[in-house]
Amino acid sequence: MAQDRVNPGVAERRCPNCGTRVARNAESCFMCGYDLRNQPQRRRRFSWIDALLVLAVVAVLIFWWRVGSESSQDGGGEAGVQGILPTSIPLLEATATPLPTDTPAPTPTAPPITSETVLLKHVIEDGETLLSIAIKYGISVEEIQQANGLTSELIRVGDELTVPVVRENSATQGGGAASNFTYTVKDGDTLISIALKFGSTVEDIQSSNSLAANALIRPGDQLVIPVRGVPPEVLQATPVAPPATALPGVTPTSAPIYGEPRLVAPPSSAEIARTEPILLQWASVDVLKPNEWYVLQVFPRSPQARPLSTAWTKQTSFRLGTELAPVEGELAEYDWLVSVVRVNPTTDTGLALEAASPPSEIRRLVWK
Repeated sequence: MAQDRVNPGVAERRCPNCGTRVARNAESCFMCGYDLRNQPQRRRRFSWIDALLVLAVVAVLIFWWRVGSESSQDGGGEAGVQGILPTSIPLLEATATPLPTDTPAPTPTAPPITSETVLLKHVIEDGETLLSIAIKYGISVEEIQQANGLTSELIRVGDELTVPVVRENSATQGGGAASNFTYTVKDGDTLISIALKFGSTVEDIQSSNSLAANALIRPGDQLVIPVRGVPPEVLQATPVAPPATALPGVTPTSAPIYGEPRLVAPPSSAEIARTEPILLQWASVDVLKPNEWYVLQVFPRSPQARPLSTAWTKQTSFRLGTELAPVEGELAEYDWLVSVVRVNPTTDTGLALEAASPPSEIRRLVWK
């Protein structure tokens, strides 16, 4: 049997099942009969070239990552973020909407407090002295003496004294703006008595006439008398026909002076419930002429009593409604008096005041 020549440059073929050497083009092993046509394909080995490619790709990725990190640190966080944002998308900036603010309500300003002197009449009773009367009204003995022209402290029961009492009053009280009248001073007049006749105050008279506190007035002097709370109908005084021409040897008479109004109700020192109105009444002095008026003055005598405007009326009564009453648990003391005032037109289209009666007695009432 001739031996097969072996080519040293070619690898010999063997049966994968039994290891017997077989021919290069054999289809089956002659020893074990293994089918040589279904040989499994060998796995592809991972070469060193593939490893180099992988390392190169990884190195490139690391390089670009480091370059990107350094640029973001140099440009700042905000610049880096802005650098990667799409330039086609606009950035919207939020605009703060101002909230509506409440307009503070105006703080009410309290009206200024002014003081005024109120003139009261006091009838001396048994056992009273100037000192006890001064203590009762909260003034000094010297003020009572000055108001009544007294040079000593001797007084008699039944005599009538004028008592000046200072009270505080709000600018919103007292009837609003004052109306100015003229008055010719008569014998025996003082600023206190003039203020008491017409419902004015000594301070208002002094201010309107630029008089000092110790100024003297003389009969025939003409004063401006400011009076508050005068209704419009009083300012439209109807002229009264002058007296007829007197016969030779007969002196013409002036307008009559009435007696002082007599107070009727309520009685002196009356106590009235705060839930009831007060009706002030007095007797008629006569049929009043168109230019004559009853002037009612009500003076507060306790801190709870409200300042009230001077009332001008043709009636012989005046009502104080319960809206003026003190609050529950408090009491208000008032003094009140009535006089008759005559309003005469002057040649310069002004108005002059004339006392048509002396003031009435002063009564006190308690509203509680």
